[in-house]
Amino acid sequence: MAREDQNLVLKGIAASEGIVAGPAFVMTSARLPIPKRILDPGLIPAEVERLRKALREAVHELEDVKKEFQGAVTREVFSIIDTHSMLIQDESLWSEVERKIQDGQINVEWAIRKTIDEWLKVFASIRDDYLRERSQEVELVAQRVLDKLIGHKDKDLRQIDQPVIIVAHDLRPEQTAQMFFSKVLGFSTDIGSATSHTAIVARSLEIPAVVGLKNITHLVEDGDLIILDGIEGNVIVNPDDQLCRKYFDRRAEWESINKLLQEYSTPPSRTKDGFQVQLSANLEILDEIHFLSKYGAEGVGLYRTEYLYLNRDRLPNEEEHFENYRKLAEVVEPYQATIRTFDLGGDKFISEPKAAAEMNPALGLRAIRFCLRHPDIFKTQIRGILRASAFGKIRMMFPLISDLEEVLEAKKIMREAMDELDREGVKFDPAIPVGIMVEVPSAVLMADKLAEQVDFFSIGTNDLIQYVLAIDRVNEYVSYLYQPLHPAVLWMIKRTVDAGHQAGIQVAMCGEMAGDIYLLPILVGLGLDQLSMPARLIPRVRKVLRGFQAGELKPVAEELLKFSTAEKIKTRLQELAKKEWAEAYRMEPEKNPEPSGGFLCQKSDQS
Repeated sequence: MAREDQNLVLKGIAASEGIVAGPAFVMTSARLPIPKRILDPGLIPAEVERLRKALREAVHELEDVKKEFQGAVTREVFSIIDTHSMLIQDESLWSEVERKIQDGQINVEWAIRKTIDEWLKVFASIRDDYLRERSQEVELVAQRVLDKLIGHKDKDLRQIDQPVIIVAHDLRPEQTAQMFFSKVLGFSTDIGSATSHTAIVARSLEIPAVVGLKNITHLVEDGDLIILDGIEGNVIVNPDDQLCRKYFDRRAEWESINKLLQEYSTPPSRTKDGFQVQLSANLEILDEIHFLSKYGAEGVGLYRTEYLYLNRDRLPNEEEHFENYRKLAEVVEPYQATIRTFDLGGDKFISEPKAAAEMNPALGLRAIRFCLRHPDIFKTQIRGILRASAFGKIRMMFPLISDLEEVLEAKKIMREAMDELDREGVKFDPAIPVGIMVEVPSAVLMADKLAEQVDFFSIGTNDLIQYVLAIDRVNEYVSYLYQPLHPAVLWMIKRTVDAGHQAGIQVAMCGEMAGDIYLLPILVGLGLDQLSMPARLIPRVRKVLRGFQAGELKPVAEELLKFSTAEKIKTRLQELAKKEWAEAYRMEPEKNPEPSGGFLCQKSDQS
C-alpha cells in the first residue's frame, strides 16, 4: 500500500471484543462472476446430476469437518455447520434450482445464482437485524456448492505459520474454527453484523473480529500492517508509531478493565441502599446460552424465537418448539426465561402461509396480528412453550400489542392449548406468567387496562422510540432523530412503569436503552424492575449499578422529566456523571498495565 495511505481508518461493526495488531493475510475478496450458458436439451439430465453430485460432496465435506473438530471447539461451531448442512439438504431450495435448469435450459451455476438472489430479496425485506443476517448463511452454502462445481478449494488457515490478521469477504464456520488452532490473531470481513454466525463463532472462541467493512478486501494487501479494534469496530491500515503506541496502551487498559469487571460477573445486582434490579440477557439463539453463566445473567429477559421459522421449507412443529424451549428452561435454572412468541409476518416465510406484499410491513400483518390471523400456527408454538414450562421457570410474552382485544384473544388461544394438554395428560405450568411487549404508543396510553390482564410488561424501546417519534432508525436521512432521551420517550416509559406498579406487576425493559450505563440512573430512577441486554454488557451495568443510591435517583428522574429537549436531558446527565456519580462510573485499570501477546505493531519506543 502506498505511503500516503498510512493511518487509513476503516469503520465497521465490532463483532468480537479485543485489540490486536499484525500483518494482513488477504483471502479471496468476493464471489467470482458466474457465466450464463444455454444448454442443448440433451445435456439437461447431466446438468441436474452435476448439481446433485455437488450437493452430496458438500454434505460429506461438512460431516468430515464435524468429525475433525469433534470435542475441540465450542458447540456454536457445530450448530452453524448443522444449519449449513440442513440448507444443503433443503429440497425447496435445490428443487427450485433444478426447475430453473430444466425450464430455462441453463447451466447449474447460473441457476444457483438466480435462485439465491431471489431468496436474498426475501431476507433483505426483514426488519430484524439478526434475521436479516441469516441471508449470509444462504450465500455461504451456495458458494460451497459452487466451489464443488468449479473445483475451487479454500485455504486451510491452520497452515499459516506466523501471526496474521485475516482479511476476507466472509468466512465459513470451519474457517473461523481453524483460527482457534492457528496463529491467526483476529479477522475482518467485508460483510456481516454483530449477529451474523461468523461473529457468534468469533465471540465463542474469543477471537477479536470486525465485520461489515464493505470493501476492506480491496483496500488492504497481503503484509500490510493493520490494527484491529474489536471494541470500537475500527481497522487502522499501516498505522504510524504514534497510533501504534495509542492502541498498545488502549489494549493494555481494556484488558485491565476486563479483569476488573470479572469481579462483577456474579449477582446480586443492587444499589448501595439495597434496591434490586434484575439484570437479564437477551438471547438470539440457544447456542449462546453459555454466556449466561459467564457474565452472571439473572435469567433471560428476551428469547427471540423467529429464527426457528426461517431457512426452512416447512413450519416448525410442536416437538421442535418444545425441545428448543425445554433446553432453555433447564439451563436457565434457577432463574426464569421470557420467551417472546414470534415477531414475523407471513412474507418472511419460505414455507406456507405466504402473506401478500405490503407497502409498509412494519405497520402491517406481523407479530401478534399475524398469529391471531393464523391461530393454528400460533397454538403450535404456545403448546411447545407450555410443555417446556414443566421443566423450569418460563414466562410467555406477546409482541406488538396495541389493543386490549389482542391480549384477550391471545389468552383465549392459550387457554384452549392448556385444555388440550390437560385432556392429553401432558404436564405444564398452569400458572405460567403471561406478559406483553410495550412497544406501541397505544399500549402505553392504555397500560392501566392492559396491566389488569397480564403478569408483566417488557418495554421494547427500539420499536417504541421509532413509533413514538415516527422515524426509521436505519434510514440514514432521519436516523439522527432516533433519541432515547427524547422527553416523549421518557414519559412513555414512566407512564408504563407507573401503570404496571399500580397493578402490582413487574416492568422490564429489553431494548438497547437497557444496556447503556449512562442511561442507567434515569431507568433506575423511573423504577424499572428488570433490564435485559446482551449478556456481555451485564458486568459493566452491574458495576455501575452498585455505585448508586437508588433513593437519590428518583428525584433525578423527576427533574429530568421537566426538561423540554433531549439535549438538555443529556447535558444534565453528563454533569451528574462527572460530579455526583464519578465513583460509580470509574473503571480503574492497573498501574502501567502490559498487554498480553498478539500486538505486533512497530513502535518507536516499544519493541
